[in-house]
Amino acid sequence: MRIHVTLSSGDEFDATLYSNPVAADLAARLPLDLSFTDFNGVEKVARLDSPLRVRGVPDRDGPAPAEIGYYAPTQGVVLYYGDVGTWPGLVRIGRFDFDLDVLRRLPDGFTAQLARSGGVL
Repeated sequence: MRIHVTLSSGDEFDATLYSNPVAADLAARLPLDLSFTDFNGVEKVARLDSPLRVRGVPDRDGPAPAEIGYYAPTQGVVLYYGDVGTWPGLVRIGRFDFDLDVLRRLPDGFTAQLARSGGVL
């Protein structure tokens, strides 16, 4: 599924959610407005009000830069711009097409609206 992301900075980009149950649960909640903060200089994280269902996926994963993840222990939707390694409780749920340096420079507290943008890939 394709989604469109609009940032409080005025930037916009498209993303693709992967075909897994966690991504489907996130898609069912769209549109969403999320507030992100930086974590460890490699990712931007926004906490969801309620957890996504984590079933039918591996119990650990290792996302690459420009991927979207869900970190179950903190209910976090994560935009990766650096390498983080493999972690238990982490599920890759999508990928995005956006300049990683611009993402890296966004200040804590920036907001993003995630909305459906079209058909299934």
